[in-house]
Amino acid sequence: MIMKRLFFLTTILVVTTQLITAKAPIKFGKIDIAELEMTSYEHDTSAAAVVLCKYGYFNGTSYTYTEITRVKILKKSGVSLSEFTFPGKESMIVKGIVYNLENGEIIKEKLKRESIFKLKITDDVYRIRIALPNVKVGSVYEIQTAQTLLPVEFAFQREIPIKYCELVLEESEYLDYRKRFKGFEYIRSDGNRFYVENMPAFKSEPFIDSKENYLSKFEFDILNVSIPEQLYYRNYTTSWKSVNRRLRSYKDFGGVLTTGSLYLSDIKKDIEQKYSDPYDKLKAAYEAIKQVKWNGIESLYSSSTHLGGVFKDKKANSAEINMMLYQLLQKLDIYSLPVAISTRDKGRLDPVYPSLERLNYMFIWAKIDDKEYLLDATEEMLPLGMLPKRCLNQSGRLVNNENGKWIDLRTDKKDKVIIVYNLTITDELEAEGTMECSRFDYAAFNFRKTYKDYASKEEYLTDLEFENAGLRVKSFSLSDLDSIYKPIKEKYEIKVVNFAQETGDLIMINPFVFSKENYNPFKLEERKYPIDFAYKKEKLIISNIVIPEGYTFNTIPKPARISLPEKAGSILINYSANGNSLNVIYKFILNKDRFSVDEYAYLKQLYALVIEKHSEPVIIKKL
Repeated sequence: MIMKRLFFLTTILVVTTQLITAKAPIKFGKIDIAELEMTSYEHDTSAAAVVLCKYGYFNGTSYTYTEITRVKILKKSGVSLSEFTFPGKESMIVKGIVYNLENGEIIKEKLKRESIFKLKITDDVYRIRIALPNVKVGSVYEIQTAQTLLPVEFAFQREIPIKYCELVLEESEYLDYRKRFKGFEYIRSDGNRFYVENMPAFKSEPFIDSKENYLSKFEFDILNVSIPEQLYYRNYTTSWKSVNRRLRSYKDFGGVLTTGSLYLSDIKKDIEQKYSDPYDKLKAAYEAIKQVKWNGIESLYSSSTHLGGVFKDKKANSAEINMMLYQLLQKLDIYSLPVAISTRDKGRLDPVYPSLERLNYMFIWAKIDDKEYLLDATEEMLPLGMLPKRCLNQSGRLVNNENGKWIDLRTDKKDKVIIVYNLTITDELEAEGTMECSRFDYAAFNFRKTYKDYASKEEYLTDLEFENAGLRVKSFSLSDLDSIYKPIKEKYEIKVVNFAQETGDLIMINPFVFSKENYNPFKLEERKYPIDFAYKKEKLIISNIVIPEGYTFNTIPKPARISLPEKAGSILINYSANGNSLNVIYKFILNKDRFSVDEYAYLKQLYALVIEKHSEPVIIKKL
């Protein structure tokens, strides 16, 4: 009897396939031939696909939720929408049908069970992946899901337009949940019914952190379920303190962190024999764990209750790698704690509305004396003290044995580049000389990752020459490629065959060579969303150019200097000619990683000036 009561909320799912009322705007398995004959969406003719109808219904009596989504594929680029992933539970019922029109007849093809993949994240959370069959231009497909309780969210907006979307939330006497709205588009309501018509596609803008922060949607947090007649009660997320407590109690999180770590004993012994300074031990531990390679899976939880076997396999998800690091730091008596976050692509955490479901990643916080360090050992080429870009999402939760607390994830590390050209223009009006580039912090990390993907140095140079028309690389060297705690330095001996452009008696040259900026990402008249670069930026270009004997400088652009309000950013361009030598200095700085919508006009103007000044040629002529 007790087992029946405990399993009430899962077994009820068996009888929840008829949850949609007679007033539902859509019926699963029944479409109109006009939907298949449709070739474009009148409200957005550029759309690759359109959601014809999306309907969600929560039954307040049975505590079950059903959702149906019907999508029309209009263009080839929309076919990829037939494969997707979403969160759910193991007990979730998933159905799908693909419709195609053949010789005037509607052909149905059902989603097969083997095309539904459920990956366990925790006992409560699964990642469900679907691959629909035979989807092509002109197809219509629909997906129906049924589950207990409410989903994590219900989105009224996607990156494709939605013709009609409706959500019905019946009142439930024994379910206590929190609903909050996000987004910029208006949602109409009629009591417990929420709906939109002709919802425009979400249009991303350059340098936004995540569309999840701006899509129009409801987010749900279940606080508790209490059913007296079933003697069932379960408490959910009511505060960030309770989130902290639940993470510590989860066997896939807190349980793994406190399991045995004998498998790390040899590494601990080796580190303690080599180092006595706590920082050196921290650094050595961080580098030692990198011998376990990341399998590309981002996770808050371990897939194994003991990490010894995972360590032996030398391949693991992100949580397992960082949990190993935590265990090693504990053995070395370095004070450390796990940090739980939402990655950039999943949206920011809300300090007012706690949500365990929003957390999808973890790394480690450590403290030595008064200095704090954030460590993610998944990236082989990332030095200690820097987080991957996916983790730079404003704030995260430090998971301790008390209440937990917020920590700032913003970084002082920059995307910093210094480029120096030393070029001489030949009588044939080609340029020869050297180009040297030093990359720091995130610029160095990004280059190292990119360079590693090339099979050889020759392949890299071939690609570089292809991307920069006129460039010929005579020789090339790299310094400190594998020394990730140092800037990476590149040196090229180059020839530029199209360096000068003749116009009558005048010859135009661009002193920025291959570092010329010619694209402004900020083209919109008005901006809806904040600008988020993830980290600060700094770029310095120094060009030293010698023109041939018998030539003189005819026109040199005027210098320029502009600063954003409150010193948020600046550019400086200065020209200096002496005899037949020209020196150009360009410096671009962004002292903030995030700009508000109100600051957009200033930022747009700054980038526009950079484009303008970089397009101004230095003009020389014969004496």
